[in-house]
Amino acid sequence: MPTTRRRSRSPATTLRTRRRATAPAALVAAATDSAGAGPADALDRLVTTLAASVRIEARDYQKRVVSRVIEMLSGPHADRHVTLPAARSVIVESPTGSGKTVIGLLVAKWAQECLGMRVAWTAMRRTLLAQVQRENEERGFGVDLATVSMFDRNPPAADLLVVDEAQHDATRSMATLHAAVGAKKVLGLSATPWRADRHGLCFERSVRDAGIRQLVLDGFLSPFAHHTIASYSPESVAATWLREPRRWGRSLVFFRTIAECRACAALLAAAGVACEVVTGSSDREAQIERFEQGACTVILSVAVLAEGFDCPGLETVFCRPSGKGPAVQMAGRVLRRVEGVPLKQIVQCRATKHPFTATATPAVQYVQTDDGWHSIGLNDRVERATTRMLELLVRISKAEELGTKGSARRGRRPRRPGLRAIRSWNYRLEEARDRFERPRREKQASWIDDGTW
Repeated sequence: MPTTRRRSRSPATTLRTRRRATAPAALVAAATDSAGAGPADALDRLVTTLAASVRIEARDYQKRVVSRVIEMLSGPHADRHVTLPAARSVIVESPTGSGKTVIGLLVAKWAQECLGMRVAWTAMRRTLLAQVQRENEERGFGVDLATVSMFDRNPPAADLLVVDEAQHDATRSMATLHAAVGAKKVLGLSATPWRADRHGLCFERSVRDAGIRQLVLDGFLSPFAHHTIASYSPESVAATWLREPRRWGRSLVFFRTIAECRACAALLAAAGVACEVVTGSSDREAQIERFEQGACTVILSVAVLAEGFDCPGLETVFCRPSGKGPAVQMAGRVLRRVEGVPLKQIVQCRATKHPFTATATPAVQYVQTDDGWHSIGLNDRVERATTRMLELLVRISKAEELGTKGSARRGRRPRRPGLRAIRSWNYRLEEARDRFERPRREKQASWIDDGTW
C-alpha cells in the first residue's frame, strides 16, 4: 500500500498559522475562501471586510489603493499588461488630507491578521508617530504596532515596515534602519514622492489614485482661494496679514529661516496679534494646542509643521518660495475640510518656482496690485456661458454615444461631407470644466512669473 509523505512545516509557516488562528473569523474567511469568486472579487471582498472591521468609513479611493497594494505585495500581478512577480516594496502617492494613515493601517491590519506579520511604523517626527498610534487605538484598527523613529539605532525586528513621509527614505539614516529592521515587505506613504536633491527612492512599485485636483472636485478636500503677493519677506507678509486680519483668520506662515520667523512674529506681536514660532527645540505640543484652542492666531515655522501638522480649523497658509515638493506639502496643511470654513486660502509670491495653481484648481484667484487685490478669474457672465457650453458638449457627446450603440439595429444617417464625428468625452461636468480651464490657468501662471500683472 503506497504511503503518503507529509510536508513538514517551517517555523515561519507554523508561526503564521498560529497567528492566523487568533485573527477575526470574518477576516480569515474573506482572505481564504475564494470558491465561486475570481481573484479580483476575492480581493475586493477582503478589502471590504477589512474596512468594515474598523470604526471609520473608508473612502472608495482608499479601498482601491489598499486593494492594489495587497495585490502587489501578495504575488504575481498585472501592471500595464505585463505580469510581474510579487513586490518587496510599494510606495503610495496620495495627497495631504486624503487619509494615508488609514491606508497604511488597513494594509498593516491585513499583513498582521492574515499573514501573521510583525509590523513596524517609522516616521521622521515624533508627532507623526503619536498620530498613527492615536488613530490605531481610537479607530479600532487593533494593529500591534511598533513605532520607530527614523533615527533609531536599535529598532525592533519586523516583517512589514511602513515608512511614513517616504520621501525621506533615501537618507543614510533610513538605510541603516532598513538593515536593522530586516523587513520582508516595505510600504511607503507620501504626498510628494520626489526629492530636490534628485536622490531616487528605491521602491519597486508605486500606486496612485485620486490627486489633489480630483479630491477637491469630489468634496474630500476643501476648495481654496489662491493669492499671489509681489514679494515674500517678514515685512511684506506681516503687512499683508495686518491689512486684513479678518480675511486671513487663523494662519500658518512658513519662512526659510528661524530669524525670518521671529522677525515677522515681532511685527505681528507689536500690532497686538498673538503668535508663536515653532522650532525643533520649542514645546510644539503646547504651542499647537494653544493655536487649536484659539489662544494664538498666527503660527510660524520653517519646516517642522510642513509635515504631519493637522489642524482642520486652519484658514490660511502663507507658503515661502519653493519648488514643487515643499510647496505641495506646505499648501496641503490648509486643505482639510471643516464646518464653518467654506473656503480656505493659500498665499504665495511671484518668485515661487511652483505656483500651487499648477497642482490644483482654485475656486478664485487674486493677484496683489497697488490698488489692492485684482481677480484674474472669469466674471459671472462668462462663467455661466462656459458652464452652459460644457453642459451642451457633455449632452451632445452622450447622445452621439447612444446613437453609435443603436446604429447596428436602426441604421445610421450618413454625415454630410466635411463634418467630423464628435468624440465621446465620458467626463462629468466638473471634469470637463477642469480640462477646459487648464490652459488658461497655465497662461495666468506664466503671466505671474513674468510680472506682467
